[in-house]
Amino acid sequence: MKKYFILLISAMIIFCVFSGCLPEFNLPATEQPDPNSQQSDSISTTATRVVMAELFVAPSCSLCPPAKGYMAQLLGEYGFDKLVVLEEYVVSYPLSGWSIGDIYQRYWEGYYKYLSSNEKGTPDAYFNGLNRSVHQKNESYANYKAAIEAELAKPPKVSISASCDIADSTVSISGQINNISLETLSNIVIEAMIYEDSVPLVIPEYNNYTVNHVVRDIITYEENGGEELIASFAPGESHSFSLTSSSLSNVLDMSNIHVVVYVQALSNLEVLQALYVE
Repeated sequence: MKKYFILLISAMIIFCVFSGCLPEFNLPATEQPDPNSQQSDSISTTATRVVMAELFVAPSCSLCPPAKGYMAQLLGEYGFDKLVVLEEYVVSYPLSGWSIGDIYQRYWEGYYKYLSSNEKGTPDAYFNGLNRSVHQKNESYANYKAAIEAELAKPPKVSISASCDIADSTVSISGQINNISLETLSNIVIEAMIYEDSVPLVIPEYNNYTVNHVVRDIITYEENGGEELIASFAPGESHSFSLTSSSLSNVLDMSNIHVVVYVQALSNLEVLQALYVE
């Protein structure tokens, strides 16, 4: 009888498995998702390595359009979870409003001083700050891709999570960074770039086309709305931040605004991590 009872129970279990009659295991009522709730802010997060590509260009630069095309192609291949692209105009001539003070400081007072005489000129590309660079006359899809691959092969040191709010002509960003490495990071800053897509570039004697990733503001640690320098950031430590842009009066269409948050070390200008905030 006992053997028969065991066989009967086994048969019932097998029947339930294949007929879908096993009981459902529901979450407690307090953990059930509310179909009527709406999340006010979408939080973007990254803990994997993201390459921040900065392409310094000029409106009348004849070598720049192909470089922009290579970057657009690579962004299409890698996606925002591995690559962010920023076009920074180092001069405005012969137009006005394309170059801003933050870009002037970042390029002319930062990266430019490390260039030799035969490397100077646009387009000038940097991948995670001074980690990798491809200078004028060496720009190519293959060289850009090689730099991206070399940076993606490195383990991440920092994770970033952030959300943003766009009101009128100002962008507000809040979030948190975490040290996910085994080393103490020194003298790092949290900054952000605000860029615009679908910007017409009309110079009849030079170019006439639409460009993307045009940096309209850099929220630096040195200005109001930025974060202070983090002198020491230990393994496992977290830091919450809040960033506010200046008035984006030179933006043509606020619906085409995008945000990239990044963490950079001041000692060697290495970009430790970047995040495209959706």
